[in-house]
Amino acid sequence: MQKEKLKTFQVDGDRFTVPYHFDERSDIFIGQFPSFEEEPRYTPNGRPWKNAVSIGCPYAAGDYDDCGSCPYLVKANPQDIIGVCFHERLRSSASPEASDPSGETTAPTDH
Repeated sequence: MQKEKLKTFQVDGDRFTVPYHFDERSDIFIGQFPSFEEEPRYTPNGRPWKNAVSIGCPYAAGDYDDCGSCPYLVKANPQDIIGVCFHERLRSSASPEASDPSGETTAPTDH
């Protein structure tokens, strides 16, 4: 049986590959996801990658302050645990497409 595999996530013009290893005790593949808080990554459009379990965002919309329940987190597939935040205030100012400084934004409707 194959013990390792790779899964590539693609959002907002960026690709991110996560290695998975097979855990024999649980009999499943487990992804080795990074902490984007410790090692930030941005799409070419200046949007940050986020883990769905990240908490404490001051711009999180919804009942919780986690990224997973926020409509600004865009994922390649609904079940993915990583995605890209589309809130304009978290967009990198180094982005060539960075928006106006007011930070006015609406949740994305087209994934």
